[in-house]
Amino acid sequence: MPRKPPKVLDVWLVASNTVYKSVPYHVVADWTQQGRLAGTDRVRPAGGSAAEWELVRDHPFLADYLPRPSGVTLSRSVAPSAPAARPLGAAATPSVATSIETTKTSVVELPEPESSPAIRRFEEDDEVDMIPLIDISMVLLVFFIMIQAAGALAPVDVPEMHFAGELTADPNAITITIEKTPTDDIRYAIRVGNSPPQSGQDELRSPGEVLNVLNSVLSDYTTPPEVRIACHKDLPRKWVYELRRDLEDFRKKGKISNTVATVVEAPESQ
Repeated sequence: MPRKPPKVLDVWLVASNTVYKSVPYHVVADWTQQGRLAGTDRVRPAGGSAAEWELVRDHPFLADYLPRPSGVTLSRSVAPSAPAARPLGAAATPSVATSIETTKTSVVELPEPESSPAIRRFEEDDEVDMIPLIDISMVLLVFFIMIQAAGALAPVDVPEMHFAGELTADPNAITITIEKTPTDDIRYAIRVGNSPPQSGQDELRSPGEVLNVLNSVLSDYTTPPEVRIACHKDLPRKWVYELRRDLEDFRKKGKISNTVATVVEAPESQ
């Protein structure tokens, strides 16, 4: 089998007495072709013994890379010819060996030590893959939307009422109802017990009218009655608060005993 060039070589620069170890073959070949290695420098397989040092000019894979300056011819020897006949008394002419040798001195540039490239165990990835993060965000978004939609359709658990009493069927109790018309107007009405409002005691438009009618109704009472406020469930509670504030003056004057407010509609008369 033909001999193959070694992958790495140890290089010995004889002029500077410097040794470079484990230099790739193609780098040594480039140095030789560039003239950085002379034919008198030595090489050997990486990690070889001292006996394996070999001249660059004798190396079978490096000798061809040595530069050959122009005008240089190889030396050749001419075999001596038989001596020709000479006249008697003539001096003998020695055989001449023709040899042409050209010596050229060139400055060899010493190579600088090259550090072997560091082996990266892990390739750094500068780009961050955002696709998994986007997928998780979309799953969470859909999850919360579905939970919110399901919660909006679920019934609301109202806590049980404590410390509440049932309204007694007092025939003397006065009930003031606050209702909302189809045109979203507020109407007041006053009734006694379970009887329906009398003429002039319904379709009241303001708390002032309610107080005037209530004052006339109280003139028939000998004992202060209880006043109840029944507000429509869709109306704001501020209407109840305003009416209770106005009725507080009646309670202080002893015209009524107390006030009770509820947010349910008053029962309709039979």
